[in-house]
Amino acid sequence: MRAPRPVLARASVLASGRDREIDGEDIGQRLSRQAYDAAGLGSDDIEIAEVHDATAYEELHQTEALGFCEEGAGGPFAGSGATDWGGSLPINTSGGLESRGRPIGASGLAQIHEIVTQLRGEAGQRQAEGVRVGLTENGGGNIGFEEASMTIHILEGV
Repeated sequence: MRAPRPVLARASVLASGRDREIDGEDIGQRLSRQAYDAAGLGSDDIEIAEVHDATAYEELHQTEALGFCEEGAGGPFAGSGATDWGGSLPINTSGGLESRGRPIGASGLAQIHEIVTQLRGEAGQRQAEGVRVGLTENGGGNIGFEEASMTIHILEGV
């Protein structure tokens, strides 16, 4: 029998989008604050993430909205290598939604599976070293300038 490999759900939040002005606060900004508050953590505590990346821009935008870098700095942040497997904050080590053909519904579960696998140290060649706290962010649909719904989960290996 395999030994238990628990992963703690520090936060699990869901929100509906709203029809906001283009320069208004993004659902990712609003919801990530709720998730960080619920977890008792901040964006600096996240060591690995799986974010919605149905397009390349979305990954860059989500790194900004989630507080991993300043607004407008998503491209340079990724270009610096920070989001690579060996970077300071590996993002989408699974290959992201684009690598799976963006299966509706299954995308969020695949993100959680990847983070749990990483936190357990069982990701094989994809393994990011020493990660203990991970985040998943998934959104869908559109209302005006933002997603119609979004979920964020913060998980911790114990």
